Amino acid sequence: MIKGLQLGLAIVLITMMTTLLHAAEFGSNSANISNPYIGPDNTAAFIHAGYGTKNMMYEYGHTVGTDIVDGVKCYRHISIRTEFAEYNESWVAQDTSGDIYFLKYWDGEDPEPVVLGKDNAVLLLPADPQVNDVIFGDKTVLQIGVTVPQLSTGLGPFTNCLKTQETDGDIVYYAPNVGEVKKEYAGEVGGYELKEIITTDSGTRVVVIPF
Repeated sequence: MIKGLQLGLAIVLITMMTTLLHAAEFGSNSANISNPYIGPDNTAAFIHAGYGTKNMMYEYGHTVGTDIVDGVKCYRHISIRTEFAEYNESWVAQDTSGDIYFLKYWDGEDPEPVVLGKDNAVLLLPADPQVNDVIFGDKTVLQIGVTVPQLSTGLGPFTNCLKTQETDGDIVYYAPNVGEVKKEYAGEVGGYELKEIITTDSGTRVVVIPF
């Protein structure tokens, strides 16, 4: 699931626009995402549940279809988060090198989305993330190949994960072919974990198995 796309704050978007601009080339399959740290496919919905001090928090996100942005076919992802009553939409595409870019964004409050287009597309996630890379706008990769033990939700364990740190110190883990699986809030005994993955065509739960 594309949890890293729920940017929320305008300062994050501004930082991304000014520091992560890259030239990218997009082909006809730009909406078909193969980058493993985004998620398993574009037909699943993801639910995260809080624990500890965040036990009343829930987050829901899924891809609602595809759109053309500045001639590039993107998938359109929505994210709803109860903690801050946030609603976000993101238009994302993969370039011919396997890098993931952000071409359009709406925070649910502004009258119109922010359109970057292909020439000003913002790099969200490289095809092969390395230690010290900044991904999803504000997360620095600390380690690669980390194992996340079985979650309290019963999912996992997850291997070969990325361990990242946000600018506020929060730790976020991304599992290959799943996406974001766990967040640990700095200075708190709490965070949130992947609760379930739902296939939107059948409404059935997908059990996530270890890799």
